[in-house]
Amino acid sequence: MSDQSIINENSYNLTPVLYDIRGFFILTLAYRNTLGSQVRFFAENLKGRHLECAIGTGTFTKICMKHARKKHPEQDFSLVGVDYSKALMGGAKKKLKGAELAIEDLRDMSFPDGSFDSANLPNGYHTIADIDKAMVEICRVLKPGGTLYMNVLLYPGEGVMNKISQKVNDYGQRTGILNRPYSRQEVLDSLPKLGLRLDEADTIQNCIFLKTTKL
Repeated sequence: MSDQSIINENSYNLTPVLYDIRGFFILTLAYRNTLGSQVRFFAENLKGRHLECAIGTGTFTKICMKHARKKHPEQDFSLVGVDYSKALMGGAKKKLKGAELAIEDLRDMSFPDGSFDSANLPNGYHTIADIDKAMVEICRVLKPGGTLYMNVLLYPGEGVMNKISQKVNDYGQRTGILNRPYSRQEVLDSLPKLGLRLDEADTIQNCIFLKTTKL
């Protein structure tokens, strides 16, 4: 196990409540997004046999599921949630009764090829040191024609609020909860190499939201 993996595992070894509080703090100050905008985005992609990557405590996923059932009742889905943190998965198991939950490393998952109709990677891309490996694996287990929604933290721009965002990013990198931010273009350039078609890309403050389809 690499030193980075050890740092990341220790960084996520929090109680579910503290993890959620920290996540909301980062969402507001680093991403400069709202919880509502993220819920609306990811809930849209809950369909078929769905893979929720880096599910964490399950709090965000539970909110998305409630929103999807209210706003997209025509979309039936069954949820499979994965995370490598046993501490966080304990929280998810309490919140997501009936879902299939498993301890999995996104860089080396046990699922067969083409197992899922849809997948979400919420707030995780920029936290994973070996993101290229993780993305190859996520695409491997997604069916051709399956959809992948994800958001990626971008480098902050100018201005007072973005100075705060940079300080939050620095804290995240020191503690291991953030690998690094990305530029919009490098994220877009990576998609064709993965066999993903870009369907939509929206930048909201310091975050890009991507809707993609596996070719």
